[in-house]
Amino acid sequence: MGTGLGEKPHMVALSASEQRRFLNMLRFLGNDQLARRLGEHYLPLWEDDVGFSRLIQTLIAAMALEQRSGLTVASLRTILKVTGGVTSRMFVMIKSLAIDAIETGKERITDEAVHA
Repeated sequence: MGTGLGEKPHMVALSASEQRRFLNMLRFLGNDQLARRLGEHYLPLWEDDVGFSRLIQTLIAAMALEQRSGLTVASLRTILKVTGGVTSRMFVMIKSLAIDAIETGKERITDEAVHA
């Protein structure tokens, strides 16, 4: 994706899955009937509270890693800051951290991985 001001992302820079989502979004936006029936719904941003902590713990548990991932409060706050409290961004970040944990053989999400 573009890195400089004014640069636009190029489709070839997206993964196949991202390309499919992007094209579906364009199809949705271009179809008035679909847009009326399936309007966008905005979720509130997550805040630094018990509910946020539980959500992250639940997401990590759903990744079925072999080792328990016990993150510190600082790591949870980093996740919140990096994602801006946006639900979909948190899901993507946790999934990415889980994939990294599997690929590195650690089988757990660590504080170091979150801060990296």
